[in-house]
Amino acid sequence: MSRSEPGSVGAAVTLSPASTWFLLGSLLTAGLVLASEPAQAIGTTFSFNLGSTTATPSGPLASPKKTFTASADGRSLNLVFQNALQPNGDAKPVSATADGLCIYKAGGASTNCGLSSPGNDSGVANQDSIELFFDQQVELLSYRYGSLRVAPGNPLLTWADPNSPVVSNETLFDKQINTTYAFSNPFIVQANQILTITGTGGGGGTSSTEALLSGLVVRALPQEPPTTSNVPGPLPLLGAMAAFGWSRRLRSRLSPIGPVASPCDRNGSGA
Repeated sequence: MSRSEPGSVGAAVTLSPASTWFLLGSLLTAGLVLASEPAQAIGTTFSFNLGSTTATPSGPLASPKKTFTASADGRSLNLVFQNALQPNGDAKPVSATADGLCIYKAGGASTNCGLSSPGNDSGVANQDSIELFFDQQVELLSYRYGSLRVAPGNPLLTWADPNSPVVSNETLFDKQINTTYAFSNPFIVQANQILTITGTGGGGGTSSTEALLSGLVVRALPQEPPTTSNVPGPLPLLGAMAAFGWSRRLRSRLSPIGPVASPCDRNGSGA
């Protein structure tokens, strides 16, 4: 009479090749997810209309300061123009007309950027420089003129940060009104950092150069660098290597060491 064999003790559990690769793929995917970088902020673009109707104050046409506000993506950005000091220490007024804000005037013409005089009927006719600042950190992008008269010579406007060697030189002889031009050397301006626009050339005798800025486009940038995620993020390659090594150790632990003998085999007798 034969007897049935008792169940094997310590039976091994093995993983099929398909199960092994599924486990490896799952771990690799998890490594890639952890390694993903957070989205980077690229800033908000603001476009300023610099005509007299958008200036604060709007009247008189010339005043010590002119403030302009632009909105985008639910945010607001303020731009302030103020006149640089004359050699005697007096401040020249900021002139704004329907064509734009006067940033440079040189020569012998009787008008000053569309005004009979550069302020409340007082002051000198020439406007060699003007100051401006933003209430947030920005990057200069582009500009346009609403009125432009260029005399012989090589008139040039220099946009500069007094505390930085970086400048952007913008020629006038090759520009047209109501046309957008990118800055030749765009640069970042800190919040409330004063910039100076200085003009040279294009004056003398009865010739005159006038430049009225009608538009300015900038990009507002974050004040602080973007923060990184607190979740660990191994590189994808390292994650894949770690997952592969862990899978090998798991298969080695679950694989049988050798065949397990039945009780009959251990006693040397069969059924």
